[in-house]
Amino acid sequence: MPVSPGGLRRDRLGNGLTVLLAPVPEAARVAVSVHYRVGFRNEPEQAAGFAHLFEHLMFEGSAEVGPREHGARVHATGGAGDARTHQDYTRYFQVLPSQSLELALFLEADRMRAPRFTEAGIQRQLAGVAEEIRLSVRERPYGGFPWPRLPQALYRDFANAHDGFGDTTRLAGITPEQCREFFGLHYPPGNAVLTVCGDFDPGLAWDLINRHFGDIPARPVPPVARLTEQLRQASTIVLPDRRISLPGLAIGYPLPDPATELPAYLAHQVLAPALRWPAELSLASDSSCGFFDYLDAADPDTLVLTAVHRPQTQPEALLSYVDRRLSTVAGHGLPRAEFERHRDRLRLEHHRRHADLLTRCCALGRLEILFGRAELLDDWPGLLDALPPDSVPAAAERLRASPRGVLHAVPDNGR
Repeated sequence: MPVSPGGLRRDRLGNGLTVLLAPVPEAARVAVSVHYRVGFRNEPEQAAGFAHLFEHLMFEGSAEVGPREHGARVHATGGAGDARTHQDYTRYFQVLPSQSLELALFLEADRMRAPRFTEAGIQRQLAGVAEEIRLSVRERPYGGFPWPRLPQALYRDFANAHDGFGDTTRLAGITPEQCREFFGLHYPPGNAVLTVCGDFDPGLAWDLINRHFGDIPARPVPPVARLTEQLRQASTIVLPDRRISLPGLAIGYPLPDPATELPAYLAHQVLAPALRWPAELSLASDSSCGFFDYLDAADPDTLVLTAVHRPQTQPEALLSYVDRRLSTVAGHGLPRAEFERHRDRLRLEHHRRHADLLTRCCALGRLEILFGRAELLDDWPGLLDALPPDSVPAAAERLRASPRGVLHAVPDNGR
């Protein structure tokens, strides 16, 4: 198995499954994730929300595992696990004591080989998804701000603009046969990355992976969708919210494609915190590259600025501040001390977050499934350090010339 300079091992089974092994001997635990190259940007419009529902359905049992038994077996070891659906991938993950590695591999292989789809399971998971939407969006203060409403202000194509949740009443007609078709198309071994990270012997792990995954039949892999589009021009959405007392503003700008323009993408990461609003304009503000994480989506992805502000502060004042800030940075750059402060804070946060074993495991799998480059996780700090200060003015100028989407959350007193 080839070993990268950082100790990462990568290989591929005969059925196409990509395997990443990342030993961390001092961890005393092991994390296992499986990323499939399918997210809610891959689902058809008539079945909006299906990719997320399908993530839930993959816990409804498989050939050798009963409904909802996967999580119970993991928890019985003292471990924990879950799953998430993002724009371009779905991931399944768990962290367990090191001696339970084979259990995790068996469980993931069994549902990659033969998941069960039943009418009862579909209805049970539909109810769970409906409750998740109610708690995280409909009944949550600032639910939908900025995700999942902001994309609708910037993008026009369904794949990029829709919310990923869909309407559970429309999904109620999903059949087991449709689930089997979706699984057959998007869940072949060749469309997945298995990552093992932590305290394990690489040779033994490779033998176990071959034993549990090696006989899963290969199937055709769907082509990677190209999602670039002609963006909207200065579109604004007003989001009334009866649960909030203070308004919020979110702005979305298109980012460079990290697969082909990584230095420009990194320059936008350094620029983003320099665009946050001062205290006289906002009570709280934030910035991010990506809705969920940086390097978390294929092209197109979004730079997001958010603020909660006083009722008397007009949205135009917040927008004007960003315009002036972009103009200043584009013309004069950032002072060296500010550039280094933002860069160093990004690097520190990167190291802090990925010291966590499960976070590291999932990041390696994500970067491999999206960009074919898991090593980017450890290369990223060095690439950031090599970034020249004059790349940030170029990023600011790029945003000045780009369309933007605006989402304004406003208190709704019901009048």
